[in-house]
Amino acid sequence: MSTVPGRLLTDPGWLTARIGEMSRAWGTDAERVGGTLWWCMVASALVEEITRAYAAGAPAPLATLDELDCEVRPDGGIEHIRCRSTAAADSADAVGVALRDTLAAVVPQVAAVSGAGMPALWAVVADAIGNRALDAGATEAATRLAAEVGGRLPAPRFVTIGTRTVVQRISCCLVYEVPGCQMCTSCPKRPREERAALLAEKC
Repeated sequence: MSTVPGRLLTDPGWLTARIGEMSRAWGTDAERVGGTLWWCMVASALVEEITRAYAAGAPAPLATLDELDCEVRPDGGIEHIRCRSTAAADSADAVGVALRDTLAAVVPQVAAVSGAGMPALWAVVADAIGNRALDAGATEAATRLAAEVGGRLPAPRFVTIGTRTVVQRISCCLVYEVPGCQMCTSCPKRPREERAALLAEKC
């Protein structure tokens, strides 16, 4: 595991190399697939600390590119992203603005080197926020954070299946396009009834 500065998330050469590593690890030669799988990891790592802080009512990190440290796995994936600074108590919108600016800088670069569509990459972020909020037991944290980020970020959506609340995903990780892999249970590309039935089996 190595640690690199967040600014590298906007470096086309570095992104190409990491996405290439991820693609080889998954056994796919499709850059769009490898790039999307890679971005799913990055998005989750990027919003985890912020969403957890929102859920706990604690000071939230400022995810500006120059304040990020990224832990990179041997397969190119981002295991964890640490923000070195937090917002002041009276800076209600600073966290959302910082995250929006970082995403606005990174998403176009990931799209350019991988061929993934920018709306699809923004949707991955929305689902990541939703999942991290569920992990923290506070779906309202996802709603609040997404609203403060605004811009091109869709609002996370939730649905209750039986007694369990899950993210009603709007993004696809494309793992089913990897040889030997299947579509995720919660994939939005599944028919609605089929998806609900499969999720109900897990509740």
